[in-house]
Amino acid sequence: MFAANLYYAQPLLTTIAAELGLAPEFAGSIVSASQLGYGVGLFLLVPLSDMLENKRLVLVCGGLALVGILGLATARSAPAFLCCAAFTGIFSSGAQILIPYLSHLVPPARRGRIISSVMAGILTSVMLARPFALFVAAAFGWRTVYWLSATATVLLGIGLWRMMPQRKPRGRIPYRRTLSTMFVLFAFETQVRRRAIYQAVLFGTFTMFWAVIPILLADHFGYSKAAIGLFALVGVGGALAAPMAGRIADRGSTRLGMMSASLLVAIAFLVSIWSIQFALPIALVITSLLIDGSIQVSQVLSRIVVLNVAPDIRGRINALYMTITFLSGALGSMAGVSIYFSWGWSAVATLGITAGVSVFLAVLVEGRIVKTDLRGG
Repeated sequence: MFAANLYYAQPLLTTIAAELGLAPEFAGSIVSASQLGYGVGLFLLVPLSDMLENKRLVLVCGGLALVGILGLATARSAPAFLCCAAFTGIFSSGAQILIPYLSHLVPPARRGRIISSVMAGILTSVMLARPFALFVAAAFGWRTVYWLSATATVLLGIGLWRMMPQRKPRGRIPYRRTLSTMFVLFAFETQVRRRAIYQAVLFGTFTMFWAVIPILLADHFGYSKAAIGLFALVGVGGALAAPMAGRIADRGSTRLGMMSASLLVAIAFLVSIWSIQFALPIALVITSLLIDGSIQVSQVLSRIVVLNVAPDIRGRINALYMTITFLSGALGSMAGVSIYFSWGWSAVATLGITAGVSVFLAVLVEGRIVKTDLRGG
């Protein structure tokens, strides 16, 4: 639910921008503000999971996220909305404390499947956020989306308070040192660094696609909010790929899985160009399924690699990894909308194809480097 707060506005960009007096070409900043805030929270708050009791930290973040959501529901100007979006994003990052928290509770042999199942739940809520927002906005207005989100956040907080066992980190280090050591640790974790770059590139295409596609469907095919909501609902099927990614990881096929996911992203964007040229919206449905499923697979595979580091540095490594990923996502949302209004969908899709192919080639080259090193050793 925390992560879903970043995506409610994604299919409602032009509606919210029009009411708040924001120019259409800058509508992408509505989503980017929350994602940038999320990135800041990931960097500044999530490392605290290596220092502070985790349950209390999650609940405090949830309470402050609730304050931001209430601000979004009542904002009357673009600056006020963007500030509340950033504030909500910062404290919604508390959701990312739960994944490394869980990794401490499950045995390594089952970590892939357990984490992938939890990720599937998180990703399903993210996927449902878009159609939920569209259906509610079509019936009651976009502000109702945030009032309902605030109610759900309260209920989730009560559930976590009752069910989460406490977890206190073994050692405590000063906060300033916690932040400064993140970069040192990241520099020595080669696999984590590579996965962060791969996932940042792919996640940027994901946010770019979903920031632009509601505008495209309305402009090119004349879809209503309800119709766009049904289209977005199809994307929920992509979350079904997350458990499959866990099984791939447990079999040691992480690199092959990443190569397949990145190549499918490139193919999906290529299909989207054909769908516009030949006016085939069903091809866009295929595109959304491929993109969503591929990004979920790559995300789960990358997170399992990231969480395979030493337990006492897991929170900091996870924080820096997710910060890089979501800053790229914020850039993707903003750039995608701007590129679409300037050069059209073909330019957006070409960028997505380039990103997918680039990651595929990078992972392919990485495998050859590893084999060469093994022979040399």
